Amino acid sequence: MKFNFAKIIFVVVLFLMGFYSCGELISYSETPAIEYRDHIAKDSINLLGNVNRYVELKFSIIDGDGDFGLSVADTMPPFDSLYYFNFFTTLYGFSHGKFDSVAIENPNFRIKDVPIEEHKTYKADIYVEFDYPKSFLKFDTIKYDFYVVDKALHHSNTVTTPNIIFE
Repeated sequence: MKFNFAKIIFVVVLFLMGFYSCGELISYSETPAIEYRDHIAKDSINLLGNVNRYVELKFSIIDGDGDFGLSVADTMPPFDSLYYFNFFTTLYGFSHGKFDSVAIENPNFRIKDVPIEEHKTYKADIYVEFDYPKSFLKFDTIKYDFYVVDKALHHSNTVTTPNIIFE
């Protein structure tokens, strides 16, 4: 039996190339990390002809253990009170040269889960929409502080948007 060293070297090189091309696996924290991406702000008219202030906020999220989002079935403790929501926000309006918090009735939201394989990283861009009657939100400039909470109740970092100006 003859050994063909060229074939053996070829196979070894292919193996090594395959092994090293896999690269390093990136490990993300199980605490969600969010980052502001963009926004849209405009006045709009609702079906009743009233002028509303519409804001669409875009942010990215990375959750290392993939347990972000709430399903319709997530209503038992701890998801029956404060953690019924997983997106928390504070609205600020600019008036008299400074930003002050604005009390709104429902400042928080439930962002639905997207079924993914268990223990996989959750990476997504998320869009959240706000719609206020202009008679309520009279400010021309606003901003938000916001954060998210995953199913293990890990709180993300808090992000402050840049000034949002209605044209």
